[in-house]
Amino acid sequence: MKKLNAVLAGALLATASFSTFAAQPVDREQAQSMQSIGSVSVSNVRGSLDDASRQLSQKAEEMGASHYRVIGVDNPGDSSLWTGTAEIYR
Repeated sequence: MKKLNAVLAGALLATASFSTFAAQPVDREQAQSMQSIGSVSVSNVRGSLDDASRQLSQKAEEMGASHYRVIGVDNPGDSSLWTGTAEIYR
């Protein structure tokens, strides 16, 4: 039983530490000292500006970026669907 608890605790710790490696947002000034590795975009994101930003961060992380800078987001008309683009950095 003790060994099982140790394994579960280790698994929880590993899972928690992965979330700290998510791509972090930066502003234009901070991005100047970083190496751009491309861009990511999202479309038809239902919800809010925060939901679109979260998806941009997730895509940046999937592309191996440590940071991202939102270039633009749009919510056409009175739609709840968002589109956005971000530059990604190492």
